[in-house]
Amino acid sequence: MKTKESISLVLPAYNEEALLEATVRSSMEKLSKFTDNYEVIIVDDAGSDGTRGIADRLSKELKGVTVLPNIVNLGVGISILRGLKIAKGDLVLHNGIDNPFNIDDLETALPLLKDADIVIASRVDRSAHYLWRKITSLGNRFFIGLLFNPEIEDMNFIQIYRKKVLHDPAVINIFSRSPAFVTPELLIRARMKGYKMVQFKAKFHRRHSGKGNYGKPHDIMWTLYDMLRFRLKLRKLKEEMA
Repeated sequence: MKTKESISLVLPAYNEEALLEATVRSSMEKLSKFTDNYEVIIVDDAGSDGTRGIADRLSKELKGVTVLPNIVNLGVGISILRGLKIAKGDLVLHNGIDNPFNIDDLETALPLLKDADIVIASRVDRSAHYLWRKITSLGNRFFIGLLFNPEIEDMNFIQIYRKKVLHDPAVINIFSRSPAFVTPELLIRARMKGYKMVQFKAKFHRRHSGKGNYGKPHDIMWTLYDMLRFRLKLRKLKEEMA
């Protein structure tokens, strides 16, 4: 199905020279099946390889490609957030350069947006993760459930937002900057504001090239800090949103 609404795709990229061009081109080809008006935002996270050069070249060669550079390496959480904030589309989603989410699955997601403000893709399974990622993912879900009881099955995969959600200061002006709590805080805030959410099952696809950057001890501690800080501010935030 095609929609008359425009779509923005945010792609955070850190040392992804092996995958970047193929991902951008395939993403644009797939997006064109769903809308005639789309953009791809590459957020270059100041890596040490040729990612930035490839991104700049693609922005010149391909209409609808924008490069948003980070001056220093900021991590995937901040990169996603920066991309979401500048997205122009009526509908906005993010994905990894390794395509963990198949954009063809928008065939299922887009109809759900007729009655929702946010559509959340929930991974069918996490078998594509190596053992350490499975452990850290389980721990992340445990602490989110313990601290926030969000009633959302998967807050760290892929979401599709209506533009109005991301233009709401109460939602987008989040405290968190860590890799694994930016999108959970966005979703918790959106739920508190009463935005309607719908979840659907989607397959998680394994990385076939390059190296992932999730699960580092520093990032785990950063994420826990963001969780606890947000939990301490939650009561006051609810009062402000009421």
